[in-house]
Amino acid sequence: MGTEIWAGDHLKRKEDADFLIDYLLERNAQAVETGQRGVSINVSAPWGAGKTFFMTRLAQQLRSHGFGVAEVNAWRDDHADDPIFPVMSAILGALPKAGKSADIRQSLTKNVGKIATRATLGLVKRGAGFFIGQEAVEGIADDVTKSIAEATEQTLSEYAEQALEHFEEGQKAIDDFRTELGEGVKNGNPLFVLIDEVDRCRPIYAISLLERIKHLFDVPNVIFLVATHTDQLAHTIRAVYGAGFDADTYLHRFFDRTYSFDQPTLDEFVDVQWTELGLVEDRYLPIPDQTQRQMVSAISRIAGLSLRDIKQCMDMLSSVTNRAEAKVPVPLLYVYPLVAAYHLRKTGAFNIATGMANRDVDQQIAARQFQTLFSGEPLFIFQNRDHFGRQMGEQTVELTRVLDSFMGLLSNGLTEQVGGDAWEYRFVERYRQTEFATLHGSTHRGMKVTSILERYRAMIQKAGRIGQFT
Repeated sequence: MGTEIWAGDHLKRKEDADFLIDYLLERNAQAVETGQRGVSINVSAPWGAGKTFFMTRLAQQLRSHGFGVAEVNAWRDDHADDPIFPVMSAILGALPKAGKSADIRQSLTKNVGKIATRATLGLVKRGAGFFIGQEAVEGIADDVTKSIAEATEQTLSEYAEQALEHFEEGQKAIDDFRTELGEGVKNGNPLFVLIDEVDRCRPIYAISLLERIKHLFDVPNVIFLVATHTDQLAHTIRAVYGAGFDADTYLHRFFDRTYSFDQPTLDEFVDVQWTELGLVEDRYLPIPDQTQRQMVSAISRIAGLSLRDIKQCMDMLSSVTNRAEAKVPVPLLYVYPLVAAYHLRKTGAFNIATGMANRDVDQQIAARQFQTLFSGEPLFIFQNRDHFGRQMGEQTVELTRVLDSFMGLLSNGLTEQVGGDAWEYRFVERYRQTEFATLHGSTHRGMKVTSILERYRAMIQKAGRIGQFT
């Protein structure tokens, strides 16, 4: 069962899950024994580190062991008027449907309506704030608010008194909810509440969610795990409270501990994206002794792409691959560098590599950009072998030379052979022969035949216009 749950776990997150489950159960048992509240953990990891994959599989693993699990996707639910709604709904759904828990579920359901809040009308909200404080105003129930016209029919002090009464009723309902929830999980397995995607929510909603769920942290035998890109969430908080606000200290109010994932290696990250996008090695022109994934990693490293850049570039690569001529293998060593250049908005390098260098006002600057972006460490070291498989020396394969060879093919067309003994020339010549034989057969009338490489420029531009803002 565990193997099936964690299928495709390229970043080895099962090891994190096993450790966290043991740790949380141990800490929770100590808390229950001493009458303390439940445990709250912030699972912190940068973008692309597999937080959502982890939280989803963790929930499945916990359920397979008989634990109750409430899952909340904060980003999916941030249209809700009050973030307490989706959290309580998930908690109610995680409790057993029969026996004593059924009565507790019914009692909990009655309290949800009293706890839920909505934004009040601006004028009344500002007025009531003078009497009961702005924080309390945020808890005024919608059925208490009135239109501006209705508010004039009674004094503001009377209205504020009503508002305070309903606010206090809501606070009591939260206490009752905690009590009932505590009864529901007492003397049994702990309840796990898993909340994901908080850092992708609207800033106000993200803060409101944290503020609301902190009231539920006090329930014994309930374990909260909130997955966030914590640095990004801190930026979100500062966007609301101001650049000088101590967001890190603020976040420490909500969690007992923070668990951080290891940053995935470049190769691991590329493997995950390759699998998720459904890319297939056979769709690309074979590269002797190398996999296409290895070349994506190498080119990404040379071009200085971040993990977010790689995600977007590989998404563009997938779009281009799906729209390329199906009969001819895609030359990844040509296409992916173009994708990277276009994504990074290195227009000069992109124009040179696609045979459009004359579009640049200063071609010298464009040439320097091309060299800066694509030169550096080698793509790989190729081991030359004779017909018997014996090593005959090695050759350093450079990305700039590969691109130069493809640019020559673009310029000269398919009817002219790519000359030269270097690996890069032989590789591009093999591509030329493949494209020519596949699309044109073995005959031609002596005229220049252009390569379909010319089509990649427009395809990359279109794919990039979609991918740059995702």
